[in-house]
Amino acid sequence: MSTQPGVAWIVGGGSGIGAAMARMLANRGWTVAISGRRQEALDETARHNPTKIIAYALDVTDSVAIQRVVRQVGLDHRQIDLFIYGAAAWQPMDVGDYDAAKFQQIVDTNLMGLVRMSNPVTQEMAARGGGQFAIIASVAGYFGLPRAAAYNATKAALISLAQSMRTELKPKGIAVRLVSPGFFKSPLTAKNDFPMPFLLETDEAAERTLDGLLNSAKFEVAFPRRMAWILKVLRILPYPLAFAITDKMMPK
Repeated sequence: MSTQPGVAWIVGGGSGIGAAMARMLANRGWTVAISGRRQEALDETARHNPTKIIAYALDVTDSVAIQRVVRQVGLDHRQIDLFIYGAAAWQPMDVGDYDAAKFQQIVDTNLMGLVRMSNPVTQEMAARGGGQFAIIASVAGYFGLPRAAAYNATKAALISLAQSMRTELKPKGIAVRLVSPGFFKSPLTAKNDFPMPFLLETDEAAERTLDGLLNSAKFEVAFPRRMAWILKVLRILPYPLAFAITDKMMPK
């Protein structure tokens, strides 16, 4: 993949890994559109490099707003070389709690937000010759772990969706990429009250993501490797063995 600066659009660019990637790309000469619901957070990120980082407030649960903002980004920058969907919702839930309202909030942002954006963004990309379409999922999507049923389910769905999109969009010149990070410091992980193995600093997670997207052609960028491989192995174990491990993750 080319490392030459171009135009990137990061959804979820107001905080956490999205904001860190926006700053890093701008420092490398990229023009970076950033979107999210909180205008003040977007403005704070844009202040790092106001000539290179441009804020477009967007609620990914609003289909009408998505159409409007995609058109605006296309008009302002003409080409979207790299699109990164990193919008995410997460809230701790009690074991055995499958409250529909809580699930809907997480599904609407993590999964359906991407679905709502996929047609408008990929059509814009295809009309201008293609680009990279990157989806930030999680190693949590590899296997259903306790205490995060809604979040894990959306991340598993993103992994499956990315696999389908990779094949379907390739003929249009769009390279679909999957990013599967482990734990890294963010406003979301700050809510966790359980141990987070191999926890990364936000900037390190952002650097690893961009390195994978810009300096390799691999479909999946997964890190840290130890965390990714542990959960990939869990995914292929016979269920009795896998569940013997996840049973031990239940709170005392």
